[in-house]
Amino acid sequence: MTKGRLAAYFAGTAVVAALIGFLFGYYQAYPAQHTANRALLRLRLSEARARTQDARIALVRSNYGNARTHVEEAMRLLDAFKTSSQRDLPATESGKVDQARTLLQDALALAPAMPTPPAADPAAPRPEAEADAKAAQAANLLGEVYRATPEP
Repeated sequence: MTKGRLAAYFAGTAVVAALIGFLFGYYQAYPAQHTANRALLRLRLSEARARTQDARIALVRSNYGNARTHVEEAMRLLDAFKTSSQRDLPATESGKVDQARTLLQDALALAPAMPTPPAADPAAPRPEAEADAKAAQAANLLGEVYRATPEP
């Protein structure tokens, strides 16, 4: 056997080993990437829901500036979620995320009317209560989507 032929065997073996290693690594990395994507999806949903709950607490405590900040941050998170992760959800769950964002936007629209002085008619709805109800609906929708998303 000549030196050239021996070198060709070694080179061929190295190429085949590299190809097998690449394929093995690719197929082992795919499930890990899929799991990481699901974990990030759930993290973003839970963070938006936490901000919504924080806004509700701020509304109850009559801290309207903090409530507005939390709602704006939750909307920003849902906008970022829409551009990056919403395509990974089924259509029904994706619609719930859009509906939650709309509810948060409606709650934010009520912010200029807050705080309101006590009305003569106690049965009249106050903007604070309406904003809290909309934030609660949004938090419930985000919780449903979170629970419907498979765990990593």
